[in-house]
Amino acid sequence: MDDEGASSFDGPECLLSTSFQPSRARSGPLALSSCGREAPRLASLSRGRDQSMFSRTDGAASTPPTTERRIPRFMSSTPISATSWIGQRLARAVATVAASGLLVGGLVLDASATVASAETAPLAASVPAATVSTVSLPRAARAEGAIADWTLAGPETVAEVWPEVGGTKSGSIALGIDAPVVPSTRTAASVQVPVQPATTYTFEAYVRVMSKTAKSVPAWFAIGGTAIVLPKLNASWKLVTGTFTSGAEASSATLAVRVSKALRGLSIDGVKLYAAADTAKTNLVPNGSFETVTAKRGIVSTSLIMTTPTAAVAVALPAGRITWAVTRSGKTIKSGSLTRAGAITAISLSGVPQGYYTFKVRASDGRLTSTPIAIVDSPNPWIAPDARFGVGLHVENATYADAARHARVLGISEVRNDMYWGIIEKTKGVYDFSVYEAPFTRARLQGLKILGIAGYGNSIYGASNAYAPRTSAAVSAYGKYAAAIAKRFNLVGLEVYNEFNHAPKNKSNCTSAACYLPILKSVSTAVGKVKPSLPIVAGATARYPATWFRDLWKKGGLRYADAMSFHPYEITGKPEGLASIVTTARKSMKTYGGTTKPVWITELGTSSRTGNRTTTEQASLLVRAAISGFSTGARKYYWYDLINDTPRLTDQEGNFGLYSHPTAALAAVAPKPAAFAQALTITQLGGRAFRANEKLGTGVVSTAFGTSTNLVRVVWAPTGTKTATIRTSKPVVVVDFTGAKRTVKPKNGVVKIAVTKNPVFVRSGSATAGVTR
Repeated sequence: MDDEGASSFDGPECLLSTSFQPSRARSGPLALSSCGREAPRLASLSRGRDQSMFSRTDGAASTPPTTERRIPRFMSSTPISATSWIGQRLARAVATVAASGLLVGGLVLDASATVASAETAPLAASVPAATVSTVSLPRAARAEGAIADWTLAGPETVAEVWPEVGGTKSGSIALGIDAPVVPSTRTAASVQVPVQPATTYTFEAYVRVMSKTAKSVPAWFAIGGTAIVLPKLNASWKLVTGTFTSGAEASSATLAVRVSKALRGLSIDGVKLYAAADTAKTNLVPNGSFETVTAKRGIVSTSLIMTTPTAAVAVALPAGRITWAVTRSGKTIKSGSLTRAGAITAISLSGVPQGYYTFKVRASDGRLTSTPIAIVDSPNPWIAPDARFGVGLHVENATYADAARHARVLGISEVRNDMYWGIIEKTKGVYDFSVYEAPFTRARLQGLKILGIAGYGNSIYGASNAYAPRTSAAVSAYGKYAAAIAKRFNLVGLEVYNEFNHAPKNKSNCTSAACYLPILKSVSTAVGKVKPSLPIVAGATARYPATWFRDLWKKGGLRYADAMSFHPYEITGKPEGLASIVTTARKSMKTYGGTTKPVWITELGTSSRTGNRTTTEQASLLVRAAISGFSTGARKYYWYDLINDTPRLTDQEGNFGLYSHPTAALAAVAPKPAAFAQALTITQLGGRAFRANEKLGTGVVSTAFGTSTNLVRVVWAPTGTKTATIRTSKPVVVVDFTGAKRTVKPKNGVVKIAVTKNPVFVRSGSATAGVTR
């Protein structure tokens, strides 16, 4: 292939022949040799970015870099076992491969992956396994609300435990559980049940899981010391039964739903416990059908990002008639009316195709509530995550309380967050992570990987270090603080500072690469002693300052990094420019550092404030920049940021988000067109790897993903409407930027498609939307 980024990709044969080589100056680190080429706010809690202030900062002349290297641990005079040495080599290899995002056997090698606990769970089901069959998925929605009498696990214990409406078995409300990551056995929900001593009881409950085919479910009911295991389940309700005998002096028993491993889409309804001798079968479980629920009035869906098989909206409105409509550009797509079924009611969106819409609902008292919604094609009720995509968070701010949930539903795999030195270390050598504990736990349980930023300065080490570590003592302390982060949290990477080269972020008297290098080295060395497998990400610069990086690499900076990153805001007017910047970045590493490391785009965004870019232009930029970066070898792409910081649409800094600012009438945050574009891109790519850059016509950009028989092209025209010409003998499916689909048949072996600045997705061969898993 002509593309430099594509041609430098090393295939599996290179990975399998990889050798271990001494690498950057950690304590005993070794890196993978990749066949000579690269394998494929305490300064202020507000962002404070004025894009017009960005400038390239050249490093001042400095003393030539020293050739001294730390002696690897296996060469030092300190005794070390062969086992430990091998462990270091493997850990260092894992850091390199994890930073590269390499796929081996279809899995992303990630040193920070969470493994479900092997804690003992019941082994034998009390009912026969369900017969394997294919069933339809129900129209259902999770709703934000409290279920009377029941204790539901919070998001730091189990990711999602909520009331669920739509296709219920008993009444109008069920219990829904979603647990993408389960580190150890957890109680998802529990209730106290009154019992008589030494009495035998019969247990019943209906259960289902959001799957078209039967699958094992790592969950069970626990009553006292008795476990009632679930059979294989699909999306049809199945009755589960069992028996329980109370203790000799028991007056109550705890009935709990326990989960031991990751599971998605478990629903429970009609829970009963009655004395075996009671012919009336009097149910002793309080609120066993979950009908008594407290919810705030309004649209109470926990997410407004939906998939076509299961799309539904949950509303909590007064008794009486409810009318609703789904519209786009003033046109009604679907509408209807129904009588409120209970405290929370499901409105099915069956028949509403993929797209970005406005949903309106009017209650019996005449009050109207509306919100944008997004529906994308996926074989599942959720979007499978794509390891290439991340997003910036600010979990220190209340706006981001539910950020993990809203990032995960888009199919985003990773989140990036500052970890302010001045917040964490207020007393020398004492580290307080309380600000980050709960939100990072929520993110991990949602299945999100976290890129931490070791950031900024700390005045406890002197006024000169308030904005960045400048003295040798502060530089050393900064490394120790970074090591403390590495020990405490399970991260996908640790970025060293944020926009060190940018004076508004780094108000110290030096923003050069020469000043950055000691900080990078300190972090790399200190982290290497406690977690050598953690990728260290160097740079994180404002824009791509070519001279700054040249100086860093010439001084040996690549020895202390597993990946490099930058924030290319200079391309927001022409997002296609990111392709050439990534190519330049890789060439610079090779020329001035003698090797290459993976390129991560860890921050890029644009504001949709009134008078700047429209929300559609913001969405288009997101897709064009991401695809352009991937086309020349960028491994990761993080949008800045997830949620608007303010409801004021005229605020420049407050309107970078994929979602709008929270409002009282919605339990979830409303998606902007950029959120829909992010979800659409992830589902259309379906996890397919970059294949090639193509020439489909003058002024047309086309990047292909997948294989020759399962191919998705992302196509657009940066300067306006052009014609893309695809040579094929078979029809293709074109998905436009609104999500609308059409099949185009070839004429004389050619398909011609009119394309604009807004990308379209062209699927050929066996390609479909989403990843089935």
